[in-house]
Amino acid sequence: MTVIETIQKNRWRYLSLVMGFFLFVGPYAIIARMINTATGSMASPTLHTLCYRMPIDWLFGGRWYALLGSVAAVFILAVVILAFFMGPVFCGWLCPVGSVSEGVSRATPLPDRFRLRIRDPQITKGLRYGFFVGFIAVSMIVGYKIASMSSVCCRYCTSSILQNMANGLTGQMSAITYWHTGSLITLFSWLVIGGIFMSGGRGWCLFFCPLGVLSNLSHTVGKKLGMYRISYNADKCQDCTKCQVSCPTWAIDTDKSVDSHLCITCKECTNACPHEAYEYGRRR
Repeated sequence: MTVIETIQKNRWRYLSLVMGFFLFVGPYAIIARMINTATGSMASPTLHTLCYRMPIDWLFGGRWYALLGSVAAVFILAVVILAFFMGPVFCGWLCPVGSVSEGVSRATPLPDRFRLRIRDPQITKGLRYGFFVGFIAVSMIVGYKIASMSSVCCRYCTSSILQNMANGLTGQMSAITYWHTGSLITLFSWLVIGGIFMSGGRGWCLFFCPLGVLSNLSHTVGKKLGMYRISYNADKCQDCTKCQVSCPTWAIDTDKSVDSHLCITCKECTNACPHEAYEYGRRR
């Protein structure tokens, strides 16, 4: 498909991703503003209101008390529950962190031979869960004071970088003071390596986002119980590989089956396949 055809067929998803930016990122942060109004909070409405990582860090670090009354914890629980019934639709349709890196990747005219891609979903899945185990280990080491070290959640945070970039673009000069070595490394990893040079532009989502891992675990369980997911019909497949090329998270194996541990239900494959071999819906 041409770029125009891709945009046309996936227009509702791309519009949803743009809407996700205004829903979650300040100074717009419509969801945060609604939460602040409902709770009477005077906090600045930013992406940090719905942190993707700190509640998970508290959970595995033994700081369960911090989860009580946490808006971010409720948000993560809602995303995981939604993934159980509908698939990781937040990741594929609303997440501003993932949409920005994917958008940068799609907008950069880089030849495919210069892009990074792991062909075997099993390897991708293994690396993804390996990094998640590492995240849990650091949370436990910090939370239970096993070693003298600080949490890496805030120092290496794509949400913080995205929010400060938005602050700078909207004229908030205080955003200049944010940048440090950790943020620069994260920016390079997120937008350059994981975005521009990573096929699909979802490198950070695949390997470093704990909320994405929990969403896919929930989706995998829901799929086994007959909830919504992307299903593959081998009888209709003509082995054109357009599905694999279009998938931003490399979730389609060589036999064209969809790995629920990687799929974000973005429906790029259903729109790319000219033979309708992929379908989103409930299955027994």
